[in-house]
Amino acid sequence: MDWPESLMPDGFHGLDALQSVSPRGQKAAALLLRHGVWNEFVGFDPIVVGTFPINLDIDGSDIDILCHCPDFDSFEARVQSAFDLFDGFRLHHRPATEHVGAAIVVRFVLDDLPVEVFATGTPSQSQFGFRHMLVEARVIALLGESFASDIRQLKREGIKTEPAFALMLNLGGDPYTALDRLYDLGPDALRDRVMAAITP
Repeated sequence: MDWPESLMPDGFHGLDALQSVSPRGQKAAALLLRHGVWNEFVGFDPIVVGTFPINLDIDGSDIDILCHCPDFDSFEARVQSAFDLFDGFRLHHRPATEHVGAAIVVRFVLDDLPVEVFATGTPSQSQFGFRHMLVEARVIALLGESFASDIRQLKREGIKTEPAFALMLNLGGDPYTALDRLYDLGPDALRDRVMAAITP
């Protein structure tokens, strides 16, 4: 048994998943299209990740977009020319960390929704942000809306998404690497793992 197409990596390409997940997701997708943002990033394998595509967004949540840019200079030039007049526009270079390569991070605001673009030389589907979101989507599919509601509440209390999942699932150690270790599990194995974690 494998995951349905909607919970496979390709299920989150394009804007269909975002448009269908919730009214706020539909609004986010409409803003990306109306302001030409999505078209500017098409050549960089964009994927919307984070909370919006899996209906975990709360007030103040960003629209998070991952991009793949082997050539940082051309990406930066494209972004500067396209978005430097957008409200709140900022661009900075993020140095490499232990698990994530060097990145360009771009921020701006579309109407009332903040956008953050995270671009690295790693293909978008292989970036931690995508892998974590896919695990989170699968866990929600297994555990349901009550679990998702608990995650949203933790986020309202100031806990970030990955640590919130780690807390609810009793994942020890670093929450980001702990979630990433669940990425390759099929439905039965992930169900067994999360049920063992949450069952008293």
